[in-house]
Amino acid sequence: MKEEGIVPEKESEEAVPEPETPKNTAKDAVKTYFRTLPKRYFITAFSGMAQGLFVTLIAGTILGQIAGWIGENYVGNTLLAFANIAKALMGAGIGVGIAHALGKNRMLIFFAAVAGLIGAWSDQLIAGGGGLPLIASKFGGGAPGNPIGSYVVTLLVVELASLYAGRTKLDILLVPLGGMLLAFLGIYVSFPFIWLINQLGALIAAATSITPFVMGIVISVVMGILLTMPTSSAAIWVAVASPILSGGTAGTAEVNAMLLAGGAAAVGCACHMVGFAVTSFRENGVGGLISQGIGTSMLQIPNIMKRPAIMVPEIVSSAVCGPLSTCVFGLYCDATGGGMGTSGLVGVFSTVSASAGVLDGWVLGLGIALLFFLLPAGISLAVSELMRKKGWIRPGDMKLDV
Repeated sequence: MKEEGIVPEKESEEAVPEPETPKNTAKDAVKTYFRTLPKRYFITAFSGMAQGLFVTLIAGTILGQIAGWIGENYVGNTLLAFANIAKALMGAGIGVGIAHALGKNRMLIFFAAVAGLIGAWSDQLIAGGGGLPLIASKFGGGAPGNPIGSYVVTLLVVELASLYAGRTKLDILLVPLGGMLLAFLGIYVSFPFIWLINQLGALIAAATSITPFVMGIVISVVMGILLTMPTSSAAIWVAVASPILSGGTAGTAEVNAMLLAGGAAAVGCACHMVGFAVTSFRENGVGGLISQGIGTSMLQIPNIMKRPAIMVPEIVSSAVCGPLSTCVFGLYCDATGGGMGTSGLVGVFSTVSASAGVLDGWVLGLGIALLFFLLPAGISLAVSELMRKKGWIRPGDMKLDV
């Protein structure tokens, strides 16, 4: 029976706490920005820069070499024109690559092509008095401009423009017009960076000319490590070498020294790619041999983070092969191939192109065979096997998760 007079108790309703208002949101955002800044600008942005370089300058360089092999005919001349267009659009490619890598909105990515192209000619726009005929004459010959200018101007434009992009319905006007004004500021901001990298390139050329043995070791080892780490060795070497090689007179001591340094850089990159391909063969098989040997040794980054010792064989081989390149064979390599190694065989083709007419054919062929393939494989494998016997490298340490 239902008892009368008893009122059922209401279940106590739990109070739902109101969401707390975040404190110091702006301060936390600033802290987060500066904490992630090195990775954002020197890894993420450089990766985007490298992708832009690949589809413009590097692809154009390869196509130009193919056009040269075809010769003076309709097909060869047409391919050469395509190659020059691709190389001249380097700044636009860098701009789009950086904006996309940083996750900017579509309108900013589109405008970044303009910002990057403007940045590529920052030094000419300032030091050259902003003369369009001078820039147009270089542009028409496939000159790419300065990659550091593209990098700095693009970063400044897309980062500042993102503060207002997407906040109004006037993006179609505000992004390009505001971006143009920011690019005007950017070319002056980029000028000290361009000067600094130019001085670094001049220092490398001078040091290589004075002490080719020591610089052969230093350049080869450093560039090999940069190729394997999450940076862009290709972008770095283009930035360092191109001002001297594109602005200097062919045959001068400075240009020749930079080409010699480029040979050591390409060899160092090849040592890491071929070295990892061979030393990890038992873990990764033919697929790993190809993906690392003519792809990239960057695939080993997760394994290197766990066990840095696996890089030792490749560093040893680059330290041996670098001075052999500068002092024994005298291999030359241009700006586009110095940071590529055997990736897509770009470094090999660039070495052939830069060294042709300077070295005898058999010296060039032997140098490439030994320093790009045979010695890196042999030295890296020997050191790796020794380290395996000592227990410093264990089974599975170089296994790729692909």
